[in-house]
Amino acid sequence: MYSVINKTWLDVVKTLVNQGGESSPRGMKIKEVLHCQTCADMHNPVLSIKSRKLGYKFMPAEAAWILSGDDRVKTIEPYSKSIARFSDDGKKFFGAYGTKIKEQINYVVDKIAKDLDTRQAVINIWRESPHETNDVPCTISAQWIVRDNKICCIDTMRSSDIWLGWPYDIFNFSMISTFIALKLREEYGIKLDLGWIALNAGSQHLYENNWAAARVCLSDNEQFEVEPLDLDEFDGPYDLLNHLWNVANRKPITKKFLKELY
Repeated sequence: MYSVINKTWLDVVKTLVNQGGESSPRGMKIKEVLHCQTCADMHNPVLSIKSRKLGYKFMPAEAAWILSGDDRVKTIEPYSKSIARFSDDGKKFFGAYGTKIKEQINYVVDKIAKDLDTRQAVINIWRESPHETNDVPCTISAQWIVRDNKICCIDTMRSSDIWLGWPYDIFNFSMISTFIALKLREEYGIKLDLGWIALNAGSQHLYENNWAAARVCLSDNEQFEVEPLDLDEFDGPYDLLNHLWNVANRKPITKKFLKELY
């Protein structure tokens, strides 16, 4: 039986391949669905379709990099061969999520702690009137809502690439949500469980150069198992952060590595 994240991803890929409308933003052909919402369980935020061949070292490294508030190329480039091309000067990323998240995350934690039913726990990631850049942020904002003692995340995006972006965004914002939950537990004694993550995309799309590979995944969609995320495995938010860095730097990728991805 497919996990929720795997089934959701395959369903969206199938829809895009077979029914997606075509357009060419910046001269690059895509298939897209407008105003698309996808959901996943944050206990299981790892896409594990074998034929997709995700970067399972880059995945925890990027989450840790974001949570560290970093925007430097040199600290994330060792985990991705192509990421530096999005930097304008080869040194920093204009649209890095971490700088925006780090300066606002305490606001979110405090807001939830003061009112568990709040609807104001929001982080803004978009840069107002961005200049010409290779790194316009895809995410506009992220909101956290606590209901039934579960913390849930709503990630609002102007643009979401189902192939290159969506699997990592689901993982990243699940890890950010986990970090927030652990801070609430550590700083306020508020113990929450993880709930769902919803990704709302203005354009959910698939670039033409990934169409053939996407069709392969639809026909060869075997998955591997990943252990569910358990908040009680971490002593606090920085234990999670250290664990993500440790997993990213572990060699080689084994079944144990994949089971301990968190």
